[in-house]
Amino acid sequence: MKILDRFVLKAYVKPFIITFLVMVLFMLMQFVWKYIDDLVGRGVEWYYIAELLFYTSATVVPMSLPLAILLSSIMTFGTLGEHNEMAALKASGNSLIRVMRPVIGFILLVAIGAFFFSNYVIPVANLKSETLLKNITNKKPALNIREGVFYGGIEGYSIKVGEKFGENQSELRNVYVYDHSSKMGNMKVIVSETGKMEMTEDEMFLNIELFEGNSYEDIYPNKVEDRNNFPFVRSEFSRSLMRFNLSDFQSGDLRSGSRKDFDMLNIIQLEITTDSLRGVLKWRKEEFEESMIEKYSFIETELSDSTKAASSANISNNRRKDEQIDPGILKDDILSNIAPIEKSRVIQNALRIARSNKAYYDNTKTEYNWRHKLIARHLLEWHKKFSISFSCLVLFFIGAPLGAIIRKGGMGMPVVISVIIFLIYHVTSYSFEKLGRELLWTPFRAIWSANLMLFPIGIWLTYKSATDSAIFNIEIYLKPFRKISSIFAKSKKKS
Repeated sequence: MKILDRFVLKAYVKPFIITFLVMVLFMLMQFVWKYIDDLVGRGVEWYYIAELLFYTSATVVPMSLPLAILLSSIMTFGTLGEHNEMAALKASGNSLIRVMRPVIGFILLVAIGAFFFSNYVIPVANLKSETLLKNITNKKPALNIREGVFYGGIEGYSIKVGEKFGENQSELRNVYVYDHSSKMGNMKVIVSETGKMEMTEDEMFLNIELFEGNSYEDIYPNKVEDRNNFPFVRSEFSRSLMRFNLSDFQSGDLRSGSRKDFDMLNIIQLEITTDSLRGVLKWRKEEFEESMIEKYSFIETELSDSTKAASSANISNNRRKDEQIDPGILKDDILSNIAPIEKSRVIQNALRIARSNKAYYDNTKTEYNWRHKLIARHLLEWHKKFSISFSCLVLFFIGAPLGAIIRKGGMGMPVVISVIIFLIYHVTSYSFEKLGRELLWTPFRAIWSANLMLFPIGIWLTYKSATDSAIFNIEIYLKPFRKISSIFAKSKKKS
């Protein structure tokens, strides 16, 4: 490797690593603030939280990597331009492409690594992180009954303890237990002067032994006419034992989970799943078509004389004598062959069947639409595996020449420009992907449009930077307006 290549590569790699780690940390903090209420105060071991954050940091790489490449490119080449190092390199006969060559090779390696990372690591990270997050958020808070505060962590009960004392704080005084396990409100209240609380050896149950207390219960009547009056039952006890199931408070293995969604599959799995979904959709369409043809198709056949006679006799027998039609005549108009007194019932039955069929058609249409969207989500994810790598190249060819043009390094102007460009890229790519989800665009168009729109801009910026075009010189853009103003000024003087 030549000295120039080592110099440029060293100048680029250091800010790239720093910006990448900062972007990952920034994206991770967004996740933490979003789910802070679901993660804190649930008695979950710390290593589960650390594992969740580790897997989540892997899932934010597709968004952090392009932004890090864009920012580090503007910073590196902006610093070279600001310190006149880029001018010295060009004066020594090196073009901008020659200076960018080692970084282009590095970005190609990063793009290839990003593809393998998105194909093999991110699906596993998505599966692990979503499983952990779901199990942690579904886990109930740790058992913590405090003095003077109602505790509702045990399903179906609210417990209030006035005072806790004794060994291990197991002795209780002034205990109130509201039993609403029947899901009809607080129909039963238990009050006790003293009590004792202890866990079973396997920590699966909580036993609360109450002494010298009373139980108050409202009886809900079964008969509707008696529901305006609620009988009240009061009972006394000298000793009562209550056992509460604590199985929901056991951590178990929070990593357990078997559901796999489209973002948890690699390319081969996505292709297999997509083929299966298409096969199911085709089978459902064929099944629906066959059922409709079998139930509602009309096949014209020649009726024998005996069949006609039997049909006519059957029609005649179902009518009153004064409304009979000549048995030898079967009219083409179906309603003409039915007695007037029965036409209303036949029409109502036909309307009912038509409404039922319409609802069936609407449900089937909704099912087809859902299946098409599911297939589209898998195809979108398949294209995203490749688009991440391509976006790294696109944003590099935007950031590197842009930094050489503006000639500003550090964390000031480059950060502002990088954020603006990345917001444009992110908003457009997300909007186009949403169009693909709604089946308005094809998956290929939805995923690749943002990259294909920015790629010509990157080529144009690289060309302008290589030819030392001052595209950010405000005087160039004001020159036409100054010419116009001078023309108006001259015409005004003549007049």
